[in-house]
Amino acid sequence: MPKKQKKKTNKRVSQKVKDHLFSDVTAKDRNRAVEDIIESSSPRKSFFVMIAVSAALATMGIIDDNVAVIIGGMMVAPMLSPILAIALGIEMVDNKLIYRSFKVVALWTIYALGASLVFALLLNQGKVNMEQLNHEMSLRVSVGLSTILVALVAGFGASLSVVRSELAKFMSGVAIAVALIPPISTSAIGISILNFRIFYNAFASFVINLIGIILAALVVFSLVRLSDAKRRLKLELEEEKDLLGE
Repeated sequence: MPKKQKKKTNKRVSQKVKDHLFSDVTAKDRNRAVEDIIESSSPRKSFFVMIAVSAALATMGIIDDNVAVIIGGMMVAPMLSPILAIALGIEMVDNKLIYRSFKVVALWTIYALGASLVFALLLNQGKVNMEQLNHEMSLRVSVGLSTILVALVAGFGASLSVVRSELAKFMSGVAIAVALIPPISTSAIGISILNFRIFYNAFASFVINLIGIILAALVVFSLVRLSDAKRRLKLELEEEKDLLGE
């Protein structure tokens, strides 16, 4: 075999050997992942505006039984990042980040529930009632093994796409799969028609999704040793503090 061709072959083999899912994540990748998670989960006003917009779209889509509008609502929701930040805080054993991220998740849940309730009261007009649920609502009040599996798989995909930059383009697809906003919107619709069984079941689906994403993200963050980027985390949190004027 010619020397030049042999070099090319060795290079290809070397690249294949290095192409591991977790072990070839570099320090630069870890720092970038931490930066992306903190920046995209920062509790800015624009963040909560997008949560409200997402919830409004999802509520309208569920009431009209329109899956396209629901998907639109899920795509604009910046909800995954704060959940990944909780997992990051647990992995880093950083109580401040855990508290900050749980607070952000709690706030966006309240914002989403409030916006959904307003639109449910304005738009329902008898389309959804206690006796008759449409197809999309029926999907959101069904909690089972599939709900848990979807949450785990989506959480795995979301955390992996944050760590590996070449997978970032698939993040919007993961956001659709995980379906965090529709259960909240369904919960609000349940309140609006005074059906608390709907509220309970839909909100349980949301909580299961939340826990599943955190658990799956913890596994990924542990495998890529994201805790090695603690120094970067401290810098990002300091920058966020300055930005928010805290």
